[in-house]
Amino acid sequence: MRIVGVDFTSAPKRDKPIVVADCEADGRRLALKRFLEFSDWPAYELWLSGDEQWVGGFDFPFGLPQHFVKAQGWPADWVGMVKCCVRGGKESFVESAMRAFVEARSPEDKHRQTDFVAGSHSPLKTRTNPPVGLMFYEGSWRLLSQRIHVPMLNETGSRKIALEAFPGLLVSRLGERYYKNDKPRSAEANAAARKRIVDRLTNGNTELCCAFESKTLTEHLVHESGDWPDALLCAAQAHWGWTRRDTNFGLPASVERVEGWIVSA
Repeated sequence: MRIVGVDFTSAPKRDKPIVVADCEADGRRLALKRFLEFSDWPAYELWLSGDEQWVGGFDFPFGLPQHFVKAQGWPADWVGMVKCCVRGGKESFVESAMRAFVEARSPEDKHRQTDFVAGSHSPLKTRTNPPVGLMFYEGSWRLLSQRIHVPMLNETGSRKIALEAFPGLLVSRLGERYYKNDKPRSAEANAAARKRIVDRLTNGNTELCCAFESKTLTEHLVHESGDWPDALLCAAQAHWGWTRRDTNFGLPASVERVEGWIVSA
């Protein structure tokens, strides 16, 4: 089975592309074949529209907090919500989401249930770093337009299946924190953290119970401080979901349909 991990960005460009870890699964073994990079939307959309069959882990929020969706008067289903969000335009969403984030009276007003479990950022953040709200906007409607199968949210029956991933969740459970975006003072420590992460992924010594086979490519990740490690971690989470495809990819039955859920959370 083909497994892909997608490190997403809301504004792909040459020095900050969307990175895809392209892998092949055989039971608990996961062979890393190559990395793909897309520096603009047409290139990414062409890949997304391909005929290949895969299960992918995408590093962006698939949904929005239920409280915010209700306040906007949007439908209580994912397809309807995404269509309304895009119909209003990006700038309108950016303004309303950021205002709701700033004015939120409680954490429940600006976070999804899965954000509390995984420790992820609020998808209402559109003007602060990381702008995960913009990632939701740019990522979700492209999944919808290509009729990608999103379990619990958009059941299309497509052979391409998208799961929401979050590398930070897996990294924290491995006992690590800082591992990329090297600066002179942190480069050595970050490289050591990446080596520990890669070693555990290669040896299958993680809660995800998968083991990467390609030591040649994974060894490069120790020296790569950018987005390749995150794409690989997304693939590991997607693989975890694939091994639980008979039980709805490991997603809880109580997932709120406008919020979604991070796989393995």
